[in-house]
Amino acid sequence: MASGCSHPLAMLFVESPVKKYLLLAPLSFVLVLTWLQWRQPSPTPQAEAPASSSAQTTATPALALSEPSSDSPRQTLAKPRQALPASFRGTEIDGGFTLDAAGNLLPGEDVRQLFDYFLAAMGEDSLPVTLQRLRDYIRDSLDEPARSQALAVLEQYLQYKQQLVELEGNWPQLPDLQAMLQRERAVQALRARLFDPQWHQAFFQNEEGLNHFTLQRMAIQRDSSLSPAQRAAAIDELRAGLPESVQEGLLPQLHSELRTQTQLLLESGGDSRQLRELRQQLVGAEATARLEALDQQRQEWQSRLEQYLQDKQALLDNQGLSEQARAEAIEQLAAERFSEQERLRLSGAQQLLEEQRRSREQASGS
Repeated sequence: MASGCSHPLAMLFVESPVKKYLLLAPLSFVLVLTWLQWRQPSPTPQAEAPASSSAQTTATPALALSEPSSDSPRQTLAKPRQALPASFRGTEIDGGFTLDAAGNLLPGEDVRQLFDYFLAAMGEDSLPVTLQRLRDYIRDSLDEPARSQALAVLEQYLQYKQQLVELEGNWPQLPDLQAMLQRERAVQALRARLFDPQWHQAFFQNEEGLNHFTLQRMAIQRDSSLSPAQRAAAIDELRAGLPESVQEGLLPQLHSELRTQTQLLLESGGDSRQLRELRQQLVGAEATARLEALDQQRQEWQSRLEQYLQDKQALLDNQGLSEQARAEAIEQLAAERFSEQERLRLSGAQQLLEEQRRSREQASGS
C-alpha cells in the first residue's frame, strides 16, 4: 500500500489544513461546477476483511434518520490511540455511533461524519496511519456486534471513496446541465451498488436531495417556455416535494445565494420587478411573497421611524417648553406612534438610522 499522496483516497485531502476537511462536506453543485481532477487510480489499499454481511442492523430507514429514541443510546466514544495531526488541535471529534437496544449499530449520517473527520488526516499522515487510527478508534469505542458492523461499513465507505475518484477521473468536466445530471445519476448508482438501502439513505439522503433540487431548479430556470410566475410555481412544487430534513439543510444555501444575488442586482441598478423575478427563480413564489410582505413591513416601519424623529426634533427645538414638558411630550409621542413592543426597539432603531445617515453624508462628502 503506497504512502503519502499516491493513493486516490489520499489525493482527496492534499489541501491546506483548513480546506481539507471541507472537502468531506456533502457535495454541492457549486463544487460540481469545479470538479476536482482525480485521474490516476492506484491499487486498492490492503484493508482488513469486512465483517460478515450477516451482521445487520435492525433499524428502519425512517428510524435511522430520526433523533435517537430513549432505547437507542449514543455510544460513549474513546480517545484515539494515536494523536491526530497538529491541525486538528482545538477541534472535537465530529459524528459518532448510535446503537439499538441489542447493541447493533444504527445507520446514521453521524457515522459518515466520524469517518470523514478521521480521514481528513490524510495528506498530513500517510494512508496506512490514518486508516489504522480510525479502525483502532472504532474497536476501542464499540463492542460486538456494533464493532464488526462499523468496520464493515467503513470498508464499504473506503471502496466508495476510491471508486468515486475513478468515476470523477473519467467524467467530462463540462459545466453543462445534462452532463451534471448524468454524473449525479452515476454517483447514486455507485452508492446503491456498494451500500445497502439503509446506509445509502443515512449517508447520502440529504446530499442527494440538495443536488436534485439544485439541478431541477436549474432546468426550470432555463425553460424558456415558462413564464416567471410558472417558474416560481414549479420551484415551489419542487421544494415542497423534498423531505423535511433536506428542506432544513437547503435553507442556509438559499439564504446565502439570495443575499449574494440580491446585492449584485441592487449594485447594478436593478429595479423591483427584477428583484421579484430573481427571488422567484431562487426561492419560488411563496417565499417571494413572504419576502415582499417583509419588505413592506420594513418600509412602513422606516417611514414611521423617520416621521417620529422629525417630530421629536421639533419638540427638542421648541424653546417654549420646559425640560420636563419636553420629555413628557416626547414620551407621549412615542406612545402614540408605536406599540409597547415596538418601543423596546426604538432606541436601537434610532441609533442605527443616525449611523446610516452619517455614513451617507460621509460617502457623499468624499
